[in-house]
Amino acid sequence: MLNLTPTEKQAWRGFLHTHDSLWKALDAELGKDELNLPAYELLTTLQDTGLSGMRMTELARSLRFSGGGLTRLADKLQRQGLIGRRRCPEDGRGWEVYLTSVGEEKLRRIHARHLREVRSRFLDRLSPQETELLAGIWRRFEETP
Repeated sequence: MLNLTPTEKQAWRGFLHTHDSLWKALDAELGKDELNLPAYELLTTLQDTGLSGMRMTELARSLRFSGGGLTRLADKLQRQGLIGRRRCPEDGRGWEVYLTSVGEEKLRRIHARHLREVRSRFLDRLSPQETELLAGIWRRFEETP
């Protein structure tokens, strides 16, 4: 039977616990503005693309969503007026998603507060060297084995 060493177990369980507690706290904070973390990530990703928007398939891949999961979230955000969808001008088959002016305004209102929460709940607990180390470690997991 395979076992983890005590240090490995602490590292793994610590990661899981920290991820879970940070996710819940940040998600609850965004919930005050009727958003959640996946919606916030979608909106900030679209903000980065500018006026051109992004194809739904590319957005799903970027956000690590299934096609159906992204469609449900996009439907909800579109009903709230935060995003819009249009046919892709290149081929007319796919759909592009873009951030609306209402979505821009909502992000502008909550962005600074969200980043303050990220800083106080996570970044302020690390030294600059630890932050640099973690940034390098996470890059190792971006590649698929």
